[in-house]
Amino acid sequence: MSNNLAVDVTQQFRPEFEDAWLIEYQRNQASAKNLCASYPVAGDYREFPLLEKTNSVRKLTKQYEETAPGTFDTGKRRVTTVPFLSSIIFDRKDQKKFGSLESPIGPTMANQRAEIERNLDETIVGVAGTTGGLLGNAIEVDNAGAVSYPVFDSTYTIADDYAHGGGGSSSGMSYSKLVGLKQKLSQYNIRNQDDTASNPSGLALLLTAYQVTDLLNDPKLYNRDNATALLEQVLDGEVKDVQGFTIRVVDDAVLPIDGGGIRSCVAFAKNGVAFGYNEMPNHELDKLPTKTHSIQSTYYFDWGLGRIWDQAVWKVDCLEA
Repeated sequence: MSNNLAVDVTQQFRPEFEDAWLIEYQRNQASAKNLCASYPVAGDYREFPLLEKTNSVRKLTKQYEETAPGTFDTGKRRVTTVPFLSSIIFDRKDQKKFGSLESPIGPTMANQRAEIERNLDETIVGVAGTTGGLLGNAIEVDNAGAVSYPVFDSTYTIADDYAHGGGGSSSGMSYSKLVGLKQKLSQYNIRNQDDTASNPSGLALLLTAYQVTDLLNDPKLYNRDNATALLEQVLDGEVKDVQGFTIRVVDDAVLPIDGGGIRSCVAFAKNGVAFGYNEMPNHELDKLPTKTHSIQSTYYFDWGLGRIWDQAVWKVDCLEA
C-alpha cells in the first residue's frame, strides 16, 4: 500500500510509549537541495537548447550596404535520471510488535528517508568519470544530433596552492580562494540571480565542515564580525549567504578527496545546472505473503543533475592536513 509522504513517519506509525530507538548520527536533509532549478523529466532524458552569445555587431560604412547576416551554432545539453530504490524487510516478529514501543518500523523508515536525502547530495555533486552531476561528464548534443560526453573541464579549477599573484603553497579553504573564485566567475559575467550584487546569491558553494573551520581561522575573515557570525551559522547547518555564495556543508563522503588529502569542493552558478526528476521519493509499504507476511518498506526515486554551462561550475581544491 502506498504511503502519504505528507504525513510524518511518527504519525503513520506512532509508538504506544515514547520511542526508545536511537538512530546513529547522520545528516537528515540534503544540503544541496533547492540550490538549482528542478525540472520534470518524461522518459530517459530532458534536453536544454543552448544559445551562445552572438558576435554580429559591425559598423555600417556605406549606403545600401549588404546586411551580410552571420550564422550561429546551436546545440543541447541533456539531463538524464537514474532510478534508485531503498528496501528494508521486517520479520513477522517485528510485525507482532507493530505500533508498540519496541517496533523498529517507524524509525527505520525515517532512517531510509535520511539516506535518500544524502543520495540527493551525492547525485548533485557527481563523481569524475561518471555521467551526471556537477563534477561528472555532461551529455552534449550538437546541431547534427551527434552525442558526446564532455568531462569536467579542469580549466575551471581553483588550485590547492592558489594565491593572488601566484607563489602560493598547498592550503585549505581560504579568503583568498573565495576572492579568486569570485574573480573567475565575474570574468564570465556570472552574477547573482537578479544580475546585481544583492542577495540572494546566484552562486552556491559546497564544503565540508573542515573547510568552514579553515575559513573561521583565516585572519582575513575572522576580523570581519559579520562574515564570522554567518560562517558559524553555516557550520551549525543553517543556510546563509557569505561573501556572495550560498555556502552549505555536506557530508565528507559526498565531496571527493585524493590520496594526498586534497578535497575537491565545488562552486556553481545556480542557473548554470539543471536538476531533473522522473520520480521523487515514493514510499510503498507491503505485507509479503511469501515471506510469512513480513512487512517491507521500499522507497523508489529517479533523479539526476546535468551541467548545462561548463564555465558555471568550478572546482576548489583544498588541503585537509
